[in-house]
Amino acid sequence: MSSNKLWESHRIILPEMREKAAHTCGECRFFVEIQGREETRFGCVVSIPRYGSLERRVPQRIHALDIIRLVGKEGLMKIISRGCSLSQACSQFRQK
Repeated sequence: MSSNKLWESHRIILPEMREKAAHTCGECRFFVEIQGREETRFGCVVSIPRYGSLERRVPQRIHALDIIRLVGKEGLMKIISRGCSLSQACSQFRQK
């Protein structure tokens, strides 16, 4: 079984999903630092159309006020809720 490219320890992974299964959110281009007034948190900005479609370059740090202007307070809370750098990468994964 060691010569089988699809075999990953005890489960079979398709080649196109191998990259997404091997990486975490912390390695993704869309995982950025969000600077607030008093603290800094991390979040995934793929849900913002400007950055998700790669229309604009995704910066390393974004101010929370800019995100509120683009997607509102509810959108900011969704972005911050997906802020775990150790979670498995999603289908929108792009390497930095």
